[in-house]
Formats: sequence, structure tokens, C-alpha cells
Amino acid sequence: MTTLARWRDALLEAMIPSPGGGLPALADVERRDFWPRFERAAPLPLRAGLLVATLLLGGVAPFLLGYRRAFVALDPAARDDVLRRAQRLPGAAPLLLVVKLVACFAYFDDPAVQASARGDGPR
Repeated sequence: MTTLARWRDALLEAMIPSPGGGLPALADVERRDFWPRFERAAPLPLRAGLLVATLLLGGVAPFLLGYRRAFVALDPAARDDVLRRAQRLPGAAPLLLVVKLVACFAYFDDPAVQASARGDGPR
């Protein structure tokens, strides 16, 4: 897995840590089949936005906010702090929305999550 893919995954997983109600955290959802479909089907502006968000939020923002490591190397509390504080950085709010959107796409791509959200799955 590339560095960018690890940064991307860390950002997405921080967006949906553990919703409760019997639903898994995004980190526990298999996304191997999601990424090829995303690359084929997502519009270029969304793919480009995710790339920019990954670079800036995953690589630059932690340093701007006083951390000495990239997002992927931070503990969950520090990751949450970066995401919350990054909202106030110029231009970061739209990037956070892109990450949230793609995190939701990846999360609800999972059949078990879909079933549970519909009330069909285990709770």
C-alpha cells in the first residue's frame, strides 16, 4: 500500500470510527473492491478533491496544527483533534467534506453495513 493510500485510509477511518448500534467502524469494513469502482465511477473533481484532501489533511495539516507527525502516525485522539481544528484552516472545510463524502461511500458500499442500516442485519 502506498503512503498516499495509507494517509487516505487513515482520514476516512477517522471520519467513521465506531457509530455504535451494532455497526462496525470503517476500519473494520473491507474496502478492497470499493477502490477500483471508485476510480472508475467517481467524477474527476471528486477523485482530485480526495487526492488534495489526502495531501493537505493527511500530510500538511497535522504539522500546521503543532503535531510532529503525519496524520497516519497519530493516535485516535490526536486524529480527531486535527480534523476538528482543521475546519478553521483556510480552505480546509471543503476538503473535509470531500473526505466525509468518500468515507460514507466506502462505508455504505459494504453489504453488511447496508443491511444493518436498513434494519436487516444483526444489532
